[in-house]
Amino acid sequence: MQRMNKFFLFFLLLIFISCNSKISKKENSEKKEELVMYSASELALLMEEMYQYNDSIKKLIENGILPTQEFPDKFLKIHTAEMTNTFERNRVFETFAASFLEHEKSISNSTLENVKTNFNNAINTCIACHQTSCTGPIPRIEKLLIK
Repeated sequence: MQRMNKFFLFFLLLIFISCNSKISKKENSEKKEELVMYSASELALLMEEMYQYNDSIKKLIENGILPTQEFPDKFLKIHTAEMTNTFERNRVFETFAASFLEHEKSISNSTLENVKTNFNNAINTCIACHQTSCTGPIPRIEKLLIK
């Protein structure tokens, strides 16, 4: 009987240790997965600056104020800024980028009569480019349009 009790205790101990080791292995494998933080590309950061700039311009125009800001030369980096790995600079992108820059420049040379049109042309160029690739930001960009 004592031998049976010892065997039974040994068997329970073995089950207990085996269960704990499976839990530990599972916890360790979960701990080993490292989170990779998103790192925005140079172009993504530049486009965020463009968004902020155009948002401030939009507010001026909506309040009947003609923007007097000079065209930001840093926007010219759109042709050289490093892109996200999943995208590549091609002729379509370059065409839209050149068009965007021209429309942006026209905003600073606008009158009160045509500033909304010139501004919306710049924003619509962004939307058209993003329709060819990287469609995610389109809803946000559309919010810049002046009704």
